[in-house]
Amino acid sequence: MSIWHTAKIEELPVLQKCAMNNGFLANNYSAVNTILYSKKYKALISFSDEWFFEKYCDDDDNTAAFSFPHNINGNKDNLKAALDELIHTETGKSGKNNITKPVTCIFKNITAPEKDFLSTHFEIQKIELTPAYSDYIYLTENLSSLPGATYSKKRNHINQFKKKHPDFSFELLDSHNISIVNNIEEKWFLENTGSSNIDIDLHQEREIITNALNNFEAFSAQAQMRGGILFVNIQPVAFCLSSLLSPLVTDIHFEKCLADFAKDGGYAVINNEYAKTISTKYINREEDLGIEGLRKAKRSYYPEIILEKFDVEIKCL
Repeated sequence: MSIWHTAKIEELPVLQKCAMNNGFLANNYSAVNTILYSKKYKALISFSDEWFFEKYCDDDDNTAAFSFPHNINGNKDNLKAALDELIHTETGKSGKNNITKPVTCIFKNITAPEKDFLSTHFEIQKIELTPAYSDYIYLTENLSSLPGATYSKKRNHINQFKKKHPDFSFELLDSHNISIVNNIEEKWFLENTGSSNIDIDLHQEREIITNALNNFEAFSAQAQMRGGILFVNIQPVAFCLSSLLSPLVTDIHFEKCLADFAKDGGYAVINNEYAKTISTKYINREEDLGIEGLRKAKRSYYPEIILEKFDVEIKCL
């Protein structure tokens, strides 16, 4: 295996190749997310032949958990051998501060088929379903057309917004209007942090969004990063940012709307307007993080798939 290291923007082509060839549905396997969230989750990556590995470290830089390994070309024939290599490399040695690495391995946020593979080939110590990290995946045609009685409340909400703000407009994000997104994010950040300015998650999220926008051209060229901006009376009030997760799936990384317009239905409008521009079969709107309001909002759009994730601990030695 190659040396563990932080994912670099220069590695985006091979990470995107891996995601495309494996047809991922899960947002945590997104090439873009692998790069953007590496600092937040203290994530490191490694390669061995055609295999891609990722691990997450604790505060002392010792291995805390692993992602499930994937073959860059989508070939699963040697998956057991890849897992054996990972386990052999990462167990039984001394980590930082001479802390002995554990005789069990934890795999985080893996899908049901991956969980089943581990259960078949290894001795399981623990399996935990993690509902807060389940992905909400929708049919694009449903979010773009909001058909039938199922979506009547959403259509009504959008119509109310349009009636109150008849001068609204929507445009796609490109290299020429990125600064507008930065301005919306700054205002949204101030609205949601107030005078305390101590919310670590929001600070981290803002840093991630800035990183995405600073590298927009690279992400756009390699992973089809796109986005949209909602205006009211030429004032920018909302934005969204996405990339191509895999051939069938667009991943919505961020969606923000300023408070004065969110209460009027701004989120519903930008959700719908942007969905009209998406050509993939599915839209992944990521997880609810256990936040009840977010869970309710995501379920109100009737996901086609709620992709469950699991943490699995296996015995290694």
